[in-house]
Amino acid sequence: MTKDNFRENTSGDTSEHRSAMPLLSRAECNIMRGLAIIFIITNNFTHLLKGVFPDNEYKYDWQNVVGFMNNLSHPDAVLPFNLISFYCPYGVMLFIFLSGYGLVLKYEKGIGQGVSRWSFISSHYNKMFTMQLKGLALYITVAMLANPHYFFRGRDILLQAFMVGNLNPYGEILPGPYWFFGMIVEMYVIYRLLIYRRSDKVMWAMVALSLAVMAFVAPNSLTMKFLRINCFLAMLPFCMGVFAARHLHVGSFSLNKAGTCMGWFVLSFILLTLCKFNFYSWLVMPVFIIATAVTIVKLISRVQVLDNFFSWFGALSGVLFVVHPTLRILLLGKAYESESFYTFTIIYLLTTIGLSMLLKSAFSTKKKASPKSEE
Repeated sequence: MTKDNFRENTSGDTSEHRSAMPLLSRAECNIMRGLAIIFIITNNFTHLLKGVFPDNEYKYDWQNVVGFMNNLSHPDAVLPFNLISFYCPYGVMLFIFLSGYGLVLKYEKGIGQGVSRWSFISSHYNKMFTMQLKGLALYITVAMLANPHYFFRGRDILLQAFMVGNLNPYGEILPGPYWFFGMIVEMYVIYRLLIYRRSDKVMWAMVALSLAVMAFVAPNSLTMKFLRINCFLAMLPFCMGVFAARHLHVGSFSLNKAGTCMGWFVLSFILLTLCKFNFYSWLVMPVFIIATAVTIVKLISRVQVLDNFFSWFGALSGVLFVVHPTLRILLLGKAYESESFYTFTIIYLLTTIGLSMLLKSAFSTKKKASPKSEE
């Protein structure tokens, strides 16, 4: 049965049935994971190339915006990489949103209801610990083999191994993207202790507090980076995920209609772009990042080829995230020196995908079901 047939057959569904369906289905969540991981692995390589201006992800530096606008007004071969850097460093926010969204569906509405604090926190910590430890071991091994003189500080490695490196403002996260693990563990703890089954007012008060703290910090300071690699950045997109799972349904904002969905996409994308031109609007930009992503996912789900493409990446997203820093450290220096940006970017993407496919089973955190004993 095609998707169009399915829509025709379900067109007579009652409004009550529609209101019971979550805003994003499991399949659509997987599409969003695919979209997020493509943004992450591409941006994490290209934004470090010569002539590319990094986006304001951890700090707000107006010169990055000026540099991008200058390149946009005087386009050259580097412009596509600056476009990627300007719009694609937000895949992590999509994963944060999906985390909040999924936790509500499982632990407030699904099979995980009533889970104890210790069981919840320990199980999620162990899952993240296992995944990032395998990636960290791979990264260090390859880095040392590629360059025997590569220097690692033992303290940074130890802190990262236990996912608390984010709490050291003067330390180094190894590898760089792994700051996500410490931050998401913080959000798991905050969710179970402070958000789980509590009023939305508590949740939004925490969002307001996190935004207020960042608003009073120097935009381009080490303190701002410290806040944003910890729970302060994550609070808004995470709570948006919690709110969406609790209150929004498949027909919210008429996102089930292609024309209306396209209109919401254009509006959110414009607002996302405008937010980049002011420090205070930059702080609330996750609202429009998530809104844009949700509309993209809704549109992608209507096209079978795109649906399959992003779903495939979504299923591989965890391994891609863990593995891609290892390939980056091998290829980035050569790409920077040769300036063959397009060639090395393609090589990096293909090798990252290939290695992730090979290591998928080894890096999986899902426990295999043990065979039942015969009676």
